[in-house]
Amino acid sequence: MKKPFATALVVAALIGLLPGAASADVLTFTCDPGAESTPAGWFGGPWSAPIRVVVDSSARTVELFDKDNIAVAVTARPARLASLNDYKLDILITENVISWGVVEMWGFSGYIDRQSGRLDMLWINSSGYSPDTQNRQFHGTCRQR
Repeated sequence: MKKPFATALVVAALIGLLPGAASADVLTFTCDPGAESTPAGWFGGPWSAPIRVVVDSSARTVELFDKDNIAVAVTARPARLASLNDYKLDILITENVISWGVVEMWGFSGYIDRQSGRLDMLWINSSGYSPDTQNRQFHGTCRQR
């Protein structure tokens, strides 16, 4: 009777020691806007306040929050709309970069260079009322929390 219980404890302890095996890999970044100009070809009004980016690798989602912790953009909405046309949400997470977006459709996309902390992203703001507020862009530097 004691042996199965002890084995279960050892297995539970080992699972707890394996990184990512027992819990979701959630990466959180705090980001400040950059002073440099926007990359050529990017459109939409610039977002000039600090933001927080949360990447959940197991759920394959990216969420963007403003300074008041209000969601500004999430990959779930563009992915849901894209699925109507059979498009796929692409999230790539490597040691060097995190990038996301809906393949062949734009809604919320961007990338974080994990080495330099550089972040560039675009999103559609559903409450926007002009070309500069309907489409937003952010360029800046992030640090992982």
